[in-house]
Amino acid sequence: MRFLTGAPELLTPNPKASLKMLARRRAAAIAAAKRAVCELEKKAVKALVTGSLADDTFDLHSDIDFLVVEYPREMKYALEGIVEDALGDIPFDVIYLDEVAPRKLRSFTEKARRVEELG
Repeated sequence: MRFLTGAPELLTPNPKASLKMLARRRAAAIAAAKRAVCELEKKAVKALVTGSLADDTFDLHSDIDFLVVEYPREMKYALEGIVEDALGDIPFDVIYLDEVAPRKLRSFTEKARRVEELG
């Protein structure tokens, strides 16, 4: 008898099936990120995508990281509700550029991509 460990969606005898699941999840994440950025733009918010979706390391357990570059001050923290509504059940993080520690700034901004640049 063989026991398998790991994430259930990865326990498939067919590696091509796992790759297809990953491709579908990544495509869904990109579409959701585009919806979120579009909704944010309606509120005069400029947001980029950073993290795994931006640097092509996105996997089945990744979230979507948004880097908020410009926003009306009165919208701060209300943005998360807008993103949540656009993403549904996809996990996410909202990172405000003006709150990023100087030592991490380069890492966030180098990875950041406009949503139109994603797959």
